[in-house]
Amino acid sequence: MFDDNGLLLALQRGIPLDRRPFAALGATCGLSEAEVLTRLQSLFDDKIARRFGAVFDVRRLGYRSALCAVDVPPSELAARAEAMLPYTGITHCYERGWPSELPPGTPGFGGGAKVPSLWFTLARLEDLFDRELAEIEAIMAPYRVLVLPAIRRFKIDVVFDPMSRDRAEMRPQKEPEPRQGDGTESDLSFGDFSPRDKALVRALQGNLPLNVAPFDEIARVAGCDPDALLTLLRHWSDRGVLRRVGVILHHRTVGFKANAMCVWKVDPDQALSAGHVLASFPQVTHCYQRPRDPAFDYDLYAMIHTATWPTTIKLFEELSQAAELKSGRLLCSIHEFKKTSPRYFCEDEKDT
Repeated sequence: MFDDNGLLLALQRGIPLDRRPFAALGATCGLSEAEVLTRLQSLFDDKIARRFGAVFDVRRLGYRSALCAVDVPPSELAARAEAMLPYTGITHCYERGWPSELPPGTPGFGGGAKVPSLWFTLARLEDLFDRELAEIEAIMAPYRVLVLPAIRRFKIDVVFDPMSRDRAEMRPQKEPEPRQGDGTESDLSFGDFSPRDKALVRALQGNLPLNVAPFDEIARVAGCDPDALLTLLRHWSDRGVLRRVGVILHHRTVGFKANAMCVWKVDPDQALSAGHVLASFPQVTHCYQRPRDPAFDYDLYAMIHTATWPTTIKLFEELSQAAELKSGRLLCSIHEFKKTSPRYFCEDEKDT
């Protein structure tokens, strides 16, 4: 019998691609279909869940993405961030730096050298990326925008386990997330998507109905056969286009109130092994290698989420030791300007 935490993890990791997915999920964890649906509804009622829908691989949909950063003076930070919020391609936008609660000299402080203060992600269709980036660069002028696309991707696994939020000593998992080759960002395109495919992506990336047969409802709206829809979704899953259909949480609501981007300088011959070590830690949700820039001379990135800054510091130290990394820094999320799920094939929309 699963407890509530076990069901929460299962719902985040993804429901089965079946006509009655909650019955199938319930059968694996000792719950009835009705019990699973009731608990799922309670996640929304309690403001724990922010979305229940499909999570796609941005690159295999034909999108280009990058982490971007700008060093903006504190007096201009809020206004500059506000100007970027209407762009649909920007899904995350944060002020990052060193929390006032932590004393200088704490591990991860990095000697106080200046780092970019405003960080955001940009994802657009390949032929629109440069144009939107140019518009954002104009908004940020005269401050330079650092564009830091992924060179290698070691992990994307945004699953929050409330049992781990206060723990920095959790050991790595025996097996890291499944990986292919060396994680390089190459040969990842899936091909052209038909107008029907794009319409299905748009339907699935929102909130799915919370009923016994959510895929049937999506198929009815799309005017297709439910079994044909599920066959397509399984094909997309096998090809890496669809990562999962599951619950996305408000992580702060479940206690993950301190999140930080860990960065290190890594020798080229160490990057692969260090990245896989970092990815094996369940507290790491994202892990990438990115290009170095003269204004930000780091290339290995790991996002971590904990309950408090002291726990964040301890986890950063453990990660550094486990991966044999030195000269690292912590860029803590000080203020969240925007966090939303990507919206694909909605290029005519503007965020509000």
